[in-house]
Amino acid sequence: MLKVGIVGIGGRMGHALWDCCLGLDGAKIVCGIDKSTDSLPSGCNIEVVDEPSKLSQAPDLFIDFSRPECSLSVLEYAKEHQCKVVLGTTGFDYEQKDKIKEYSKKIAIVFAANFSVGVNILLNLVKKTSKIMADADIEIVEAHHRYKVDSPSGTALAIGEAAAAGRNVNLKDVMVSGRDGITGERIYGSIGFSSVRGGDIVGNHTAMFCSEGERVELSHIATSRQTFARGAFRAALWLENKKPGLYDMNEVLGLKE
Repeated sequence: MLKVGIVGIGGRMGHALWDCCLGLDGAKIVCGIDKSTDSLPSGCNIEVVDEPSKLSQAPDLFIDFSRPECSLSVLEYAKEHQCKVVLGTTGFDYEQKDKIKEYSKKIAIVFAANFSVGVNILLNLVKKTSKIMADADIEIVEAHHRYKVDSPSGTALAIGEAAAAGRNVNLKDVMVSGRDGITGERIYGSIGFSSVRGGDIVGNHTAMFCSEGERVELSHIATSRQTFARGAFRAALWLENKKPGLYDMNEVLGLKE
């Protein structure tokens, strides 16, 4: 039985992970990390602390949907105690992503912007479409609930990375995020991002490939966080016997080319 610790157990994804694990074969939630115990899932009777160093016993694996600074402290603890990590936190900068790569030399990590099966199929389609429609203008539009703190979303950035990979370019060299005022004509080859925040939107993402006379749109709409929770536990069970390394959902789902 895989012993799992949930980082951010009092948050929206923490609740979804708790509900998903009820009755799940092969995994059991044994501890949680959250800065507050005021909003824990119903029936939560496990050890919950505000930082990993206070845990009485290390779990086999952490599932982490929190914030970059918290995730880096969890990764440090995981390295010291040889815990595996399923990492779904978004908002990392390039330097922090390099730190994750360093941690993966010591522990096994599945790092993904989105654990939905459908989104990972979308990423593959975006990469292929970007290569085929090489002259099309690419725009990525994402929408999330009013409480999301980072923009563009991690999933939108992953879609952008897939589109850039299809054209053998680096996203950071062609990315345009948000437009306002007199911006001038669109830069050829750029990949644009637009974000919407409002209400209780779980997650909508659309990649638009705009050519003269036609447009292709590839979209994914999430209606429940359970799709992310199921994917995270799928990744956790897959990671259980893996050696140190940095893995992604393509490998978990067998989509790696």
